[in-house]
Amino acid sequence: MRVYYDHQIFCKQSFGGISRYFFELINGAKDMELFTPILDVKFSNNVFCQQLHPDKHWLTHADFKGKKDLVKLINHMNTFVKARSTAFDIFHPTYFHQSALLNRQKKPMFITVLDMIDEKYNVNNKKFSRLIRHREKIITAADHIIAISENTRQDIIEYFNIDAQKVTTIHLGCSLESEAIAKYKKEESIHPYVLYIGSRKGEHKNFRNYIKAIEIIAKSAPELQFVFGGGGNFTIEEKEIISKAGMGNRIVYQPILGDDDIIRLYKNAKILIYPSLYEGFGLPIVEAFSCGLPCITAKGSCLEEIGGDAAAYFDPLNPAEMAKVALEILFDPLKCTELVEKGYGRVSIFTWKNTVLKTHRLYEQYLPK
Repeated sequence: MRVYYDHQIFCKQSFGGISRYFFELINGAKDMELFTPILDVKFSNNVFCQQLHPDKHWLTHADFKGKKDLVKLINHMNTFVKARSTAFDIFHPTYFHQSALLNRQKKPMFITVLDMIDEKYNVNNKKFSRLIRHREKIITAADHIIAISENTRQDIIEYFNIDAQKVTTIHLGCSLESEAIAKYKKEESIHPYVLYIGSRKGEHKNFRNYIKAIEIIAKSAPELQFVFGGGGNFTIEEKEIISKAGMGNRIVYQPILGDDDIIRLYKNAKILIYPSLYEGFGLPIVEAFSCGLPCITAKGSCLEEIGGDAAAYFDPLNPAEMAKVALEILFDPLKCTELVEKGYGRVSIFTWKNTVLKTHRLYEQYLPK
């Protein structure tokens, strides 16, 4: 079985969750010899693409104005030609460009939907209207849709009025390697902190309510700092919100440049607070489990589905409740230990091996009998 993956996400992201998903799928298929993945990328400086196909071409590594658009155009033209001259059995586009409808070459087409954030939160924003239209066309035209959580699956069925039989839930895996986690020792000299990790962009990330919650936590735990890992430097608006909270140097931003930085942040934190109103999967919860970090997160969305009984939960629109649950965990060593042990058990469900095997079985259902 030959599965064709196009260039789209590897030209859109230099690093990111969607490109990592396809990297793990392609890499896992090769390692387990389940099927033959065909990755159609001419030029890309995406870190995962470079691991799959190291490329020293000057255009890949050059930096000049208009480069991104030029690389997209070259890859778009290359896919147009290659999709018509390459034998494949399954077409799995990596994003939602309309060219996929022609490039599929009448083969079964799969699409993976990681979340429905734009449809839920950006439907009235003109900046997202084109993407939302394109997503709907690709999703409704697909022979089968992969959702990364059951919550996302139900949203797809409801929003697009899709036959439930056409949508399958296949969870993501944790990419942090157990060997790397085991090697890292907690640094006792580091100032104790509560961790928030990932993007803060968008209403669904619940940034304002989180700041209100940590104001409350800070009063009861004056020794704590509050670290934001990754997601880019604070914006002007975020700085204003932080300034009004009057927490001075207790709020710290830490960039993330790779998995070592992520592991270090998880290993040294007291707890992870993940306050999102909506996520497609909630990977930081699984990563925290793998690093032995107690996690508290929001009720609703997919987060209870992913966290199970290994996390503690709060109403994300109630900062006082968020703070109360956090303080209960912070000051209860026995509860922390219980959550850590349950987290180690929970993370074993979410492996890339499982993701690849389930995807392979799904592809096989669409091969000619």
